[in-house]
Amino acid sequence: MKQILTLLLLVFSVPLLALRVELSNDTFATTGRAANRNLFVTNNSEKMIALEVYAQSRQVDAVTGIDELEDIEDFLIYPNQLLLQPDEQQVVTLTWVGAQELTEEQAFRIIVEELNLSLGDDEGEDDDMTVKLAALTKVVKAAYVAPDGAKSNVEVSNVEVVENDDDEKIIRITLSNSGTAHKILKQTEITLTPMNDGKKVTDAAKVYVPDALNGVINILAKSDRVIDLDWPEDISSSTQAFDVSL
Repeated sequence: MKQILTLLLLVFSVPLLALRVELSNDTFATTGRAANRNLFVTNNSEKMIALEVYAQSRQVDAVTGIDELEDIEDFLIYPNQLLLQPDEQQVVTLTWVGAQELTEEQAFRIIVEELNLSLGDDEGEDDDMTVKLAALTKVVKAAYVAPDGAKSNVEVSNVEVVENDDDEKIIRITLSNSGTAHKILKQTEITLTPMNDGKKVTDAAKVYVPDALNGVINILAKSDRVIDLDWPEDISSSTQAFDVSL
């Protein structure tokens, strides 16, 4: 008997806000009432949807800015599976059950994922089986678990003049957060000062928002982000060193 297994991955376009997810507060305490937060999940679509809710630990690659995620069991999530009718909302309770004593804030992703697995026979082909796996949508929320008094402290820890892959000179800076909480930078202004023989050339200093910092950058506690700045047109290409401050 010949059997054919066909696996179809169908990715559907989802209307804007078809699945709405809101976290009552993105920061958890390690103990007490603040160790519990509510996740409000709303189905704004015209169909019934099945959902799974889970958490992952989060680190951010210093160079690429890409999340590095791992499955964890440090949150009690109830319920962790939902079946929502159109226009229905359910509340999911998240409780931190991990370490009770932290020296610095820990970062996580709370993920609400819609999955639909259907099995059936192809019409007219009794011996053929079709498996349809539909990955519909996924909503990802940031969450943090922080000790009392956690604070961020972001500084420029390193500045280099280097060449990029196109052999163009750029200014590479390292932003270091030595604090115990994350820091979100938005449209960040810097002071760029050329150096000559180890001394600042203050009359050539430039205060501006570089293109690379003209968005949102999240620097987690005790972590770095490496940012490449385009060479400013009004700075001599012979300059070998800079001082950069936020």
